[in-house]
Amino acid sequence: MTEAAKHPPAGRPLRAIIVEDTPDDIALLLLALRRAGYATDHAHAQTAEELDAALRTGQWDVVLADYSLPDFSGLLALAQVGAYDPDMPFIIVSGNIGEDVAVAAMKAGAHDYLIKGNLTRLGAAVERELREAEMRRARRRDEEALRHARLRLQALSNRMLEMQEAERRHIARELHDEIGQSLTAIKLNLEALALRSADEAARRLADEIAGVAGEVLEQVRRLSLDLRPPQLDDLGLSAALHWLVKRHTREGGPAIVLEAPQELPRLGAQAETACFRVAQEALTNALRHAGATQVRIELKLEEDMFCLDVGDDGRGFDVAAARARALLGTSLGLVGMNERVALAGGEMGIASHAGSGTRLSVRLPLPVAELKAV
Repeated sequence: MTEAAKHPPAGRPLRAIIVEDTPDDIALLLLALRRAGYATDHAHAQTAEELDAALRTGQWDVVLADYSLPDFSGLLALAQVGAYDPDMPFIIVSGNIGEDVAVAAMKAGAHDYLIKGNLTRLGAAVERELREAEMRRARRRDEEALRHARLRLQALSNRMLEMQEAERRHIARELHDEIGQSLTAIKLNLEALALRSADEAARRLADEIAGVAGEVLEQVRRLSLDLRPPQLDDLGLSAALHWLVKRHTREGGPAIVLEAPQELPRLGAQAETACFRVAQEALTNALRHAGATQVRIELKLEEDMFCLDVGDDGRGFDVAAARARALLGTSLGLVGMNERVALAGGEMGIASHAGSGTRLSVRLPLPVAELKAV
């Protein structure tokens, strides 16, 4: 029930909801506010329904509430106001309810507590809480703007990765289908020319050029597969990682072991691409930079999570220093891996110490359809 003052005294305007059941106490509150220099337009509420109606009538600056009412309470009013506007100043003005109750009210979210018999501090309390409420609202606006900026940045990053993978797929297909086929035709024609030529020098030249064409063809095929192996799209992550291990395994070289379940669910293109790129980057680092003699890649399912672990026995590195370099833009490997995994909805952890190898772990939630199947 709104009780707007028809002729408010001159002063700073204040719109207050007063949760109180005693008319004399309402009058004392308004008098204390007037003496503090406020021209108060107020609404009066004694129940949850009246408070809800008051909250919906307009913009309010502060709520002043008794702690105990016949059919309501200050704590219930506090929860109701907090749900409506978490930044609204809420001051309890009550009798001597005890220090423990006052502390409990403050912990519940009340911004201040005053005793009805001493309202000299009411004006200062209201002024302080109005100021702090504006600070809270400004901070909340900044946080919301930052959240939206992060979402936009995340969407942009996701789109860039999608475009990057699409371009990789396109170039790999062009290399394999167009350039690869052209080189194959050149090689076959040169070999046929060498067989038919009566000129020994011409045959040797044709054979030499055919050999070069064959080497270029093999390089094109390797480049095509490195850009994006077709197994990743056609057969899934496990098949792509089997190809990756085979691709890097050399006689007399580091031992590379892949352990994966026989039946591994498809995770979706984004998650599978993220895991493959992380494994690819980790394996490359282990072989090129860490001097590892053993690398172990493990895929497994743990309850509702898919797990990828890559560990090696290499020289290890300072993770904190690597993260610092990443922040400076001088080392993008960790940034790229973290970004891919985060955009896929997962988490990545890395543990490494000098001389003790490196272990990288990725955890991704299983798709809903796979959870039902499990």
